[in-house]
Amino acid sequence: MFPRIDSEIACKVRRDARTVFSPGRTVNISPGGAAIVLVGPREARVGERIAVAFEHARCAVTRSAHLVTGTVVRAGPCVDNAQEVALAFDTPQFGLEGLELPVAA
Repeated sequence: MFPRIDSEIACKVRRDARTVFSPGRTVNISPGGAAIVLVGPREARVGERIAVAFEHARCAVTRSAHLVTGTVVRAGPCVDNAQEVALAFDTPQFGLEGLELPVAA
């Protein structure tokens, strides 16, 4: 178990085998998982497998090599097209909690 750090990081979420991504953002993150707000009308369910690409200043998030996979372990209600879920990563992801947000142009 790793302690969570409050952190708002933009991300793209792939919720199934299709290559369609949905926008999201973290609420908090640790090497073991993250709380993420998913944007979209389709509710996530506990046990669902998802892949996340985290955005940061030094790396584009469009390549599949940057995807972090995990399982939804908690899913809140969908309100106004947004749902907070807790994700447990398949393997620890050290260094994500230190990502820098992209600088707005």
